[in-house]
Amino acid sequence: MKLSISSELRNKIFTICIISLVNSVFLLSQTVNYFTGKVINPATSEPVPFAAITLKNNKLGVFANAEGDFKIINNPEFQYDSLIITCIGYKRSSLSFRDLNNRLVNKIFLTPSIYPLGEVNVLASRRKLSSVEIIGKAIRNIKNNYPRKPFSYIGYYRDYQKRGKEYINLNEAIVQTLNNGFSSESVSDKYRMLDFRKNMDFPRMNLSPYYDTVGTPGLNNPNKIIPNARIGDQLGNELFILMVHDAIRNYKTRSFSFVNTFSDDFLSNHEFEDPEKVFDNNLPLYKINFNARPRITGDTLVVSGVIYIQTKDFSIRKLEYSCSYLTKENEKKEMYNVDIEYGPNDYPGTLMCLKYLSFNNVFYVTDPEGTTYFRILDSYWDEKSAATMVFEFNNIIDPVSASRKDNYEIKVGKNAAKINSVFVRDKRVYIRLKNENIQGLKDSSSVNIKNIRDIKGNILDKRKVIEFNQFRELFVQEYNKTLAFKDSCYLQYLPLEQNCLSKCSGKDKYWMNTPENIKAGR
Repeated sequence: MKLSISSELRNKIFTICIISLVNSVFLLSQTVNYFTGKVINPATSEPVPFAAITLKNNKLGVFANAEGDFKIINNPEFQYDSLIITCIGYKRSSLSFRDLNNRLVNKIFLTPSIYPLGEVNVLASRRKLSSVEIIGKAIRNIKNNYPRKPFSYIGYYRDYQKRGKEYINLNEAIVQTLNNGFSSESVSDKYRMLDFRKNMDFPRMNLSPYYDTVGTPGLNNPNKIIPNARIGDQLGNELFILMVHDAIRNYKTRSFSFVNTFSDDFLSNHEFEDPEKVFDNNLPLYKINFNARPRITGDTLVVSGVIYIQTKDFSIRKLEYSCSYLTKENEKKEMYNVDIEYGPNDYPGTLMCLKYLSFNNVFYVTDPEGTTYFRILDSYWDEKSAATMVFEFNNIIDPVSASRKDNYEIKVGKNAAKINSVFVRDKRVYIRLKNENIQGLKDSSSVNIKNIRDIKGNILDKRKVIEFNQFRELFVQEYNKTLAFKDSCYLQYLPLEQNCLSKCSGKDKYWMNTPENIKAGR
């Protein structure tokens, strides 16, 4: 899905992706009960996105979603186990499984853990490395820190829209990815879909699957519109677009603006702050905040992010990226954000492996069910006057805007008609034409009306605009698991709901991990 900035932003192209995740899971049945939880930063009371929740002894784990929500199976075998909650940049937390409450949302607090680099010696060299040097080393070491040979993993995919606190159009799938390794481009990877469902626990709304040409929010256009940008054909498959935009996996090819080609453009396109030190459990990482250079964003976009790099081998563990546009009131409005995390895996030879991908973007759509906007209800020729057209509106008309002759373009037959006078009365407009010899041409008349308002200032045919957030997410569950397939087929360039399902034994243990909280809109 390639997203291009409008001409006033120098026609830059952007491709946006989406991403998120859940960890290794061996789940039993969706008929059992679950505990629900929310991971929170106590310093800000904000949710901690994508925190890992792992059972210490049973090695079962999930990741919270972008809003800190998660659920975990209520299994009697876990009664004497403990939950370990971790997230890069936060102190580790734990609690007894028996302390979970199945009637309430269990709130778990993670405290930020950031230290100046001088407090702990994490550098083997005699001098302090700059942020540019650290990131440069990380990019050069991608070929050593990530798997170059083919591997596979199974993940839970979902996409949905969100309007305010309401989730709609939730689609879910279990997908096997056959990755050819970092020595090849991601377009060579193959995918099998083990399961797919439209989650009918959530409302469904008929929205266009495509994004349209950018215009001012509120255009009378039923398609999705992203401010200041345009998204072209998505090749018909949501998952493919998501995977192409993993900037770490695709470090040698174009990903999303303004990361572009990560190995070539990331350093030159951004300005970096001094590194901070954070921990993943007891493992020290560099945390580097950055902003995109104004020369590539122009004066209408704001880009910021954070990259986390392991101090020992310079592997990239996490990339957070956010792009916002400035409104006419100079307020910052987020256009999209991307979260990518990699981490070590126990399976030999896999090195750093994908943990989650998350992407969401804002878009606008005209209300397909709206009926209250200012509009024409009927039009006809006045029976008492052969040359007078009558237009009936649903609201009382503003006489000033409706009386202007240049707001009407009328053709009778092939010829433009000249207007003699315009008369406005309540909800009707009477337009008298100069040429009365039009009796035989009435059926071939056409009218274009513009800039008319009602007395409340509503513009003709300007429908109500609804703002949504589009989410696409992937949660990795299991690496290098051999499956016995009864029927096998690879995903094609079609929407997931139109694609084929591969049948295999053991697929039921993979869990569609939809947090319970989103059903209640909490």
